[in-house]
Amino acid sequence: MRTVAVGQAELKLFWRNKTALFNSLILPLLLVPALMAADADGVPLVIGLTGFVLLMAIYYNLVTTFVARREELVLKRLRVGELTDPEILLGAALPSVVVALGQMALFAVIVGVMTGISLPSQPWFLLVGVVGGVIVFVLLAAASSAFTRTVEMAQVTSLPVLMACVLGSGLFFPVSVLPDGVGTVLRLLPLSPVLDLLRAGWDGGPVLRPMIVLALWMGLGTYAVRRWFRWDPRR
Repeated sequence: MRTVAVGQAELKLFWRNKTALFNSLILPLLLVPALMAADADGVPLVIGLTGFVLLMAIYYNLVTTFVARREELVLKRLRVGELTDPEILLGAALPSVVVALGQMALFAVIVGVMTGISLPSQPWFLLVGVVGGVIVFVLLAAASSAFTRTVEMAQVTSLPVLMACVLGSGLFFPVSVLPDGVGTVLRLLPLSPVLDLLRAGWDGGPVLRPMIVLALWMGLGTYAVRRWFRWDPRR
């Protein structure tokens, strides 16, 4: 497939990018002590690590990837050929997505062995949450890159999404402890429905609302990419 060919070329660049490797492979490990201090149960640890991988290994890394390839004229050259726009974007995102999925699986196995947590009773909710989260944060990364002039500026332009999701989506404390009005708003953040669906994999909690919110974010992300994504350098 043409998308895989683009992804293979991108993968070589990924392994040479020390920042991307740190964000994908090392940073989530540094989060383990904080998550364990917040809750010793293995399920919240798996959920928290999965959410953090989505934010750093996929969202932040892809913001910098899309900006770098745009400014290097790579996207523009690829677009001149036979590749369609979705194939180009998917190919560029493929290495980060594959690495992120591998990390999620590895973390789940390690935490499962360390804490002895049971397998999810309804794994299909887990699958929907992970796949939906990957799609949403790839789209958000592409949309954010449109407002990012340089790779260095990605640290600034990605900060609102990162901070909102880290502090407001229940990574470190349950949203349920907050006042109802505040909790209702925070459940609309892009990471919140993903975490709710992951929890539902174990406890079978309500899933209709998070699925609707996740679908809305997919729609908003798709619209934003079609409306604002830039293929030409912003220099």
